[in-house]
Amino acid sequence: MYKIIRVVKFLKPSWTFLVIVSTVAVLCAGCKLDYKDADLAEEMNAQVPNSVLEDFSQVVVRDGKVSYIFSADHAELYDSTKLTYFDNIGFTEYKADGSTGTEGAAQRAVHDSKTDNIIFDGKIILNSTVQDFVVKSDYLEWNNEAKILKSLDDTEVSIEQGDGSVVKGRGFIADAKGKSFTLLKEASGRYIEDEETE
Repeated sequence: MYKIIRVVKFLKPSWTFLVIVSTVAVLCAGCKLDYKDADLAEEMNAQVPNSVLEDFSQVVVRDGKVSYIFSADHAELYDSTKLTYFDNIGFTEYKADGSTGTEGAAQRAVHDSKTDNIIFDGKIILNSTVQDFVVKSDYLEWNNEAKILKSLDDTEVSIEQGDGSVVKGRGFIADAKGKSFTLLKEASGRYIEDEETE
């Protein structure tokens, strides 16, 4: 009896074939790396400032008069988010007659140039000579569209007026349009009302 033996012949890949396969594999891997690099570039763009300024001041002039002066020890500007982060800021806003309207200082601030909203953080003091009051807190947010200045619900705020009134509390909301403020909880202190004279 004869046995039938099946012979299978394996093809030996040539060097040219191996080089082509290797090149395609590297190119495919390279494409994936490019996408990761693009994502990384976007991520880094949000994390790396476009500009860094040290010990600077800015003077804004409108109609030939100084409108306000702003200064900071350090600032980082991010074009992708339109946010600017400041350290140790100070500002003075001037009225049309050239007298001081509002002065302020804070350890940190974040300004959104899309909305002109500002978050102040750490040892804040705002002094409004126009409305004759001083606000002190560790956290305040300015909403430019609504013209509202407010604290977080649990942040303590103190308001001192030139007539001797001193009020403290939490949940501070000041309406610049209505020229009023509210403390939502834990309000205490003394408020001196003007006596009407006839």
